[in-house]
Amino acid sequence: MIQSLKPYFILTAAALALYLPFLGAVHLFDWDEINFAESAREMLLSGEYFQVQINFMPFWEKPPLFIWMQALSMKIFGVNEFAARFPNALCGVLTLLTIYRLGKDHYSEKVAMYWVLAYAGSMTPQLYFKSGIIDPFFNLFIFLSIVMVAKAALLDPKPRKWLYFFGGIFLGLALLTKGPVAVIVVGLCILVVLILRSFHFFFDWKDVLLFSLSTLLISFAWYGVEFLRHGFWFFEEFIRYQKELASQSVASHGQPWYYHPLVLLVGAFPASIIALRAFGENLTWTQKEKNFRLWMAVLFWVVLILFSMVKTKIIHYSSLCYLPLTFLAALVMESSRIKRIQYRRSNAFLVGTVGTLIFAAFFLIPLLMGTSLKPSLLATIDDPFALANLRQDIIFPWFTYLPAAIMFITLLFSVRWLWMRELEKGFPMLFGGTLLALQVFLVLVVPRIELFTQGPAIAFIEKVQAEEAYIETLGYKSYAQYYYGKTMPIGDTASFKHFSDSTRHLYAGTASREIPNQQFKAWLLHGDIDKPAYFIAKYPIDENLIAHPNLEFLGQEGGFVFYRRKINEPGSSSRPE
Repeated sequence: MIQSLKPYFILTAAALALYLPFLGAVHLFDWDEINFAESAREMLLSGEYFQVQINFMPFWEKPPLFIWMQALSMKIFGVNEFAARFPNALCGVLTLLTIYRLGKDHYSEKVAMYWVLAYAGSMTPQLYFKSGIIDPFFNLFIFLSIVMVAKAALLDPKPRKWLYFFGGIFLGLALLTKGPVAVIVVGLCILVVLILRSFHFFFDWKDVLLFSLSTLLISFAWYGVEFLRHGFWFFEEFIRYQKELASQSVASHGQPWYYHPLVLLVGAFPASIIALRAFGENLTWTQKEKNFRLWMAVLFWVVLILFSMVKTKIIHYSSLCYLPLTFLAALVMESSRIKRIQYRRSNAFLVGTVGTLIFAAFFLIPLLMGTSLKPSLLATIDDPFALANLRQDIIFPWFTYLPAAIMFITLLFSVRWLWMRELEKGFPMLFGGTLLALQVFLVLVVPRIELFTQGPAIAFIEKVQAEEAYIETLGYKSYAQYYYGKTMPIGDTASFKHFSDSTRHLYAGTASREIPNQQFKAWLLHGDIDKPAYFIAKYPIDENLIAHPNLEFLGQEGGFVFYRRKINEPGSSSRPE
């Protein structure tokens, strides 16, 4: 018994060693990381665990399961970056254990090991488990739901009941993590498999009922309770936002149709390159192998096509593809190793080509950001905000070139071994070296990049938060002012309510979920506030803000401009027209 569990203990220890160190080494990034961490912080402060909030106002975009996890983590570790990212580190451990078990059950221990290697050693798949975003758990729950259905598809009615039950449980958890898109993904996968099997059904009405009831049972833990507490208005806003994501580019996240294929090709390197062979060949023999490969291929294409069609495109929308993609890479590696197929040297060439792009990025970032070549970079940029940020004098010491050096050595040896078809050397070197290069990059380079992107704003927020002041942004959206400003609920609620009521007519054409935030900013600028207010805007300096009678210009740092408004200054009771 102990001997059979030994690989799982070793894998758990290795995963913890990979995902836990340096979790809190850099600030949380705007928007998503700070957004969810702030909602968790406000849960702890307000005691309101069912309705997600931002700035102590309802936040309609996400259900609360992941935020509950972060709140629990913050209860244990305190409100900090480590606590915000800790749930995903655990998700990384669970994911590697899951794919190891699945690879071993459906294929062999070697396929299982290759799958773990491919997932842990590819770029964005390993990066996500060191983040504080929702998607790792969302992806795992959807994946497990589909795996349960895939397993059930091979069984007789009686033994498959429990698989459909647990499939519904995992789908319910996915619903509680990110919302109804989980049902769409799972439903489309089942539909596509049915079509490919000429509608040879692998379930009956009892299976459908059991799957649906278990999904509803879990999802009722929030959706049902929230409906009973607050009625349907919250869900109207929630559903409206989900429709906006699908039908239009939200928050400037519109991208061309090929965005996600390109993101996967480069971001999921090297698994994305190794897996290419699997799209042209079956690489499976038994019915069990063919069934699992079919579901993984369907999951990959459903996610890729679905989120390529959606108007709002963000890099992590296609992250569910990482699981089937790394599985296909593992299948290619094992099939090549045992010579079921011959490894193609053209694949080694592609590995070298895409790998060189990643090496170039690792090398050029410190070179262009921290040397006399920076003016050459600045000359190519027109955006004044980006220019102001990049003009900051941030030092990149010699050791910030280590990720590039590691990547260079990795490519030098792995491409050579792959070309010579010495695969048992080439594959581990490729994935292991990529893993190490990215880990070193995250520790040595990313904190310096963060200083360019948001460092001055967060430094200012952390400086003034001790005054127990309000902190807001003007002209751009951010959540940093709430989390790093340790925002508390509005002090003078009577003044804010009076101001809101008297200015509501000004927001007739505004989406209802946007009104409270806009009114809050207007109150800080024009209302009878009960404590000082600070504002952050982006460069270039807005002359209207400089001339604003209630604002005092404090200065500029990087691409951010800072203002202050004090209590009871002249004009403090002015109203927007």
